[in-house]
Order: sequence, then structure tokens, then C-alpha cells
Amino acid sequence: MSKNFKAKYFTIMKTIFVILNGINLPYHVIEYAIDKAKTNSCEIFALFLKGSSESPKGYVYPSDLGATATLTSEADGIKADEKIISQNMKIVRDMADTEKIPYRAEIKTNASADEVVAMSATADLIVIDENFDEMSLLSDPHVSLKDLMNKTGKPLHPVPYV
Repeated sequence: MSKNFKAKYFTIMKTIFVILNGINLPYHVIEYAIDKAKTNSCEIFALFLKGSSESPKGYVYPSDLGATATLTSEADGIKADEKIISQNMKIVRDMADTEKIPYRAEIKTNASADEVVAMSATADLIVIDENFDEMSLLSDPHVSLKDLMNKTGKPLHPVPYV
């Protein structure tokens, strides 16, 4: 197959790789990725990271207060948080679909920084919240912004909350 044939019939789409951790959904990061995808005709690949257990202490979200009356175990809490992550995946899909941006997503539990870097190998840009390391419910503690910045050879853009 000649180069001209490939260029004429196949378009290689650029990829923006968005990394999200725990139940947080930083809309400013998603909006930034969508804006870049629209401007540069890219797809969005969102990686949702989660830990296998809750951190033993931390901030209680107001939305969790009602659940404390019905949750009977840590397993119930994890199931509730996994449901939030699934809803977040749908929200991001809906946001991308609204803008007609190709979107795919994956969820990983207890991924290492090396696994995340390997998954980003085909990305043209990596987008992440500048507050990525702030632990939230069901966060994956094995990946940090510093590790990702040191290990990836790709452009990595920590998006500030404005």
C-alpha cells in the first residue's frame, strides 16, 4: 500500500489523554480537554483511576452525609463511590457527545504510574488536574502528578482551577 493511499483514505486522529482520580470530576479539566479537542480535531481518551479501598480518614463530602444512614460497611461505601465514578464517566461522555468529539474511557483500579504512562503512549497531549494529588474518596494512591511528569515523554498539562 502506498503512502498516498494511506494518506488519502486513513486519518490518524490525535488523542488527548485525560487522567482523573477517585470520585472527583474536575469540570475545568474536562472543559479544557474538550476545547483543545475541538480546536485540534482530537479524540478524548479519559482514564478514570480508583483505589480498591477508601482512605481511612479525610474530608466528608456533604453529598455523602445522607448515605451514612444507609451504608453498613466499607464495601457499601466502595459500591456507592464506584457508582459515582460510573456516573462521572457518563457525564464526560455526554459532554464530549454534545460537542461531537470522539470519546472513549477506561477505568483502572490500583494502577501503577508505569501502567498509566504505558496507556498514554499514543496520546498527543496528557491533561490532568493540577490538584491531582489531593486525595478524594476512592482515589488511587499509587499514581502521583510528580511521577507522571517524570515518567512520561509526552506533553503533560496540569490544568489549574480558575
